[in-house]
Amino acid sequence: MGAIFRICKRFEVESGHRLHKHPERCRFPHGHTRTVEVVLRAASLDANDMVCDYKVVKELARRELDRFDHAMVLAADDPLASSLQAFSERLVLLEEGDATTEVIARYLYRRLDAAFRQGGEVVTQAGVRYAVPLGVRVERVRVWETSSSWAEYGEE
Repeated sequence: MGAIFRICKRFEVESGHRLHKHPERCRFPHGHTRTVEVVLRAASLDANDMVCDYKVVKELARRELDRFDHAMVLAADDPLASSLQAFSERLVLLEEGDATTEVIARYLYRRLDAAFRQGGEVVTQAGVRYAVPLGVRVERVRVWETSSSWAEYGEE
């Protein structure tokens, strides 16, 4: 097995959810300050001796996490979803399961992994262009629901 370099970028996002399949209080809408960790890996470093510039990670993650900021996250089949369509700008519907931390981690992993595999470039808010490096992969996404509880998703 060859060498692997890893980096991690951490983000915070405020969002609400409910678990409509849950038998207790989690079935009611409630909110969390979620911490999201994105771990990237590469077999080698780029010309700047980095796995990936953190600004690239920040920009690609921001595109996904902005959808979750001050949003309600629900399963697409949640009966409450139809009554919240007036707030569709701040409503995230997950097609593959209830809005658990595990499902959110999988959703973010797949979206970010696709963005890195697509390559191209990102433009920061300051207007600086950065190439999305080839060969960098999302290893895992960890979502902290509380200071003592997290779920993680990755694929081999």
